Order: sequence, then C-alpha cells, then structure tokens
Amino acid sequence: MSDDVTTLREQVRTARLRLADCAAELGVLLRVSGEYAEAERMLRQAVAIYEADRRTRTGADRGTEESA
Repeated sequence: MSDDVTTLREQVRTARLRLADCAAELGVLLRVSGEYAEAERMLRQAVAIYEADRRTRTGADRGTEESA
C-alpha cells in the first residue's frame, strides 16, 4: 500500500472521529437543553461511528499481525 493511500485513510479516520466527537458534544448540549429525543439520536450516531472505527482498527491490527 502506498504512503498516499495510508495517509488518506488516516485523514478519513481522523475526520470520522472528529465528527463523532462533535456529535457527542452536540448530544450533550441537546440533553442539557431538554431536547432528549434529538440528544439520544446524536449520541447514538456518535457511538455508531466510534464502534465502526474500533471494528475497522481491530481488523487492520489483525491484518498487520498476520503479515508480520
């Protein structure tokens, strides 16, 4: 895999995690303001992004171990 592809993947991963962080922060702010349904939706989206990243990283880590 070229360095460009690796760099792009890391940039995409970083952007996704930033999105998850923002969704989590927005969810907290919505909860504080009493918008519970919207808060729950935002927080669930944040969790889904975090979980997807964890699964992706675990799979990538396994691939690295196999080739080592």
